[in-house]
Amino acid sequence: MRDFTIDGVLVGRPHQTVHEQSLTQKYPIGTIYEAFGKRWRYSRAAANITIARRGCPNISQNPWDDGGYSFGCDDCFATGILGENYVDVTLGGDYDIERTVDVFQGGILTAYPAAPRDDEIFQYHILGNDLSHTANTIVRIYLDPPPQEAWVAVPVDGMPSPYMNVGASGSVGVQSSVIVVPEIQVTSGYYFWGQTRGPAWVTPSAGFNTASVRECEFHTNGCIIAGAGVALQRAGYLLAENSDADDAHIMLMLE
Repeated sequence: MRDFTIDGVLVGRPHQTVHEQSLTQKYPIGTIYEAFGKRWRYSRAAANITIARRGCPNISQNPWDDGGYSFGCDDCFATGILGENYVDVTLGGDYDIERTVDVFQGGILTAYPAAPRDDEIFQYHILGNDLSHTANTIVRIYLDPPPQEAWVAVPVDGMPSPYMNVGASGSVGVQSSVIVVPEIQVTSGYYFWGQTRGPAWVTPSAGFNTASVRECEFHTNGCIIAGAGVALQRAGYLLAENSDADDAHIMLMLE
């Protein structure tokens, strides 16, 4: 029996602990591990992650960039057979770059069907994918659940899992979002557990010393700041505060 459920939740304790990195992938990307009120997601580092500003690993690129991992319905179409759990996606325009095996694992495929269902949108969890072929213009993608009908040139968006390419701490900028907080340093290309919710320690940009201010946000320099209502990404809320006003224990709320 495998040690995670069909819905991607780990059963028991992981063979790779939250304080270990691994060059070999041990679990599907995005697998959930929960213990003592904390939640971690199995992730892959796209850059060396240090803890100089712990609390700000993020998606490594704008996921909708042409030439990136994702693809868009402006130039991409899927064909599939009723009863099968895969579709073949034709990648047009700037999207015809190599897609390695399972680079979309844990991601989302969004389909936009034709009339009479053209006012509906269907989303599918991506189990994995084969290597792209035919000059990287076709890639087979496996879905859960399978398509509910045969597809013929259905426009599709494909987005990889946000846990597949986690960038370096302190690199948050335009069109990047914080996705996990690891407890260890991680080497680029290695797999690790990144925390997404529950009690966590992060790096503050400055002390939290304003009365009644508990909300925390991710700052653009990779630190945590007091919530200021300027549409920065929410990190959670402060758990403790003392006269030094430099405590960084928060209730992390990334999901």
